[in-house]
Amino acid sequence: MACPVCFGGEDPVVRESITAGISVLLGVTLVVLGCFARFFVSLARRSRAAAHLTDERFEKAVE
Repeated sequence: MACPVCFGGEDPVVRESITAGISVLLGVTLVVLGCFARFFVSLARRSRAAAHLTDERFEKAVE
């Protein structure tokens, strides 16, 4: 159930404003989720690089 403003309202300005507000909120949410994903990708890459460096140092110490 929607209110008259959201569903079949007569004022197109209010509907456009609500649609713009929802779009902005969805955009902000997507940006934040994208930043989290980028952060975890960055952590995975750094972890892989650190493991590679540790392996090289271990091999040099064994020789």
